[in-house]
Amino acid sequence: MTSMKKSPFLFMVFLLAGGMAFSQNGAGGYGEVPATSSTAFSSAFQQGVALYGQGKWIDAAVKFREAQGAAATGDERAEAVYWLCLVEEAGGDFESAIRSLDILEKTNGGASRKEEIPYLKGRAFYSLGRYDEAIVLLKGYADRISADSAGASAQKSAALYWTGECLFALGQLDAAQDVFFMITRQYPQSVKYEASVYRIALIYQKKVEQELLELLRRSHEEALKTIEEYQRRERGYAQALIAYQKRIAALEASLREAGIDVNNADNDK
Repeated sequence: MTSMKKSPFLFMVFLLAGGMAFSQNGAGGYGEVPATSSTAFSSAFQQGVALYGQGKWIDAAVKFREAQGAAATGDERAEAVYWLCLVEEAGGDFESAIRSLDILEKTNGGASRKEEIPYLKGRAFYSLGRYDEAIVLLKGYADRISADSAGASAQKSAALYWTGECLFALGQLDAAQDVFFMITRQYPQSVKYEASVYRIALIYQKKVEQELLELLRRSHEEALKTIEEYQRRERGYAQALIAYQKRIAALEASLREAGIDVNNADNDK
């Protein structure tokens, strides 16, 4: 399957695009330190954001953990944990990202960030192959997005896209195709539009492949049936021949016992 998993570069682009787009909708905006931040928190947090932008996931994670430890309020702590989760997902450490989301969920404050937990956790579940769990979270997240909220189109199309990816990975091609079609029809300006178009084309190709494979399977089964029928008849003929040979041998034995020379029987006539 040609998916984001098999193309690390594309997969990372989609992760970052989704994370950066959503982070602008939360408290403080993208990479903006909460107004009440302490100096220690502010310094570590800003360094973490800068390292995140450079793709230095490990270093960024260290800074966001420092910011988490230096946080003076629940909002600061939630912001640090939220960004730590983004870094862990971007770096491919999805198990750690899920643990960070669990911490975020229990943190006092950061209400706007908590709204994104189902999406981020659903995406992490997808990356771990836990597709059914991811679908539940992503669909629930998409359903809760208000149409008139800021960034609703970007959020909803992203959630739908990853729902489609889960369905695709599960082999539910028709359902996945419906989701991708929905994105192209309802969210033509979405960053997920081109990816959805590509998925639709890929699903069509896979359906054609499945039809051809099914045709080959049926043809093979028919060929096997023909061969088996031929072999069955051949075995039947062989068994009949053996039976006839036994009957002839028994008849000849009876004739010999009666004193009739079987070899010269025809000459006597």
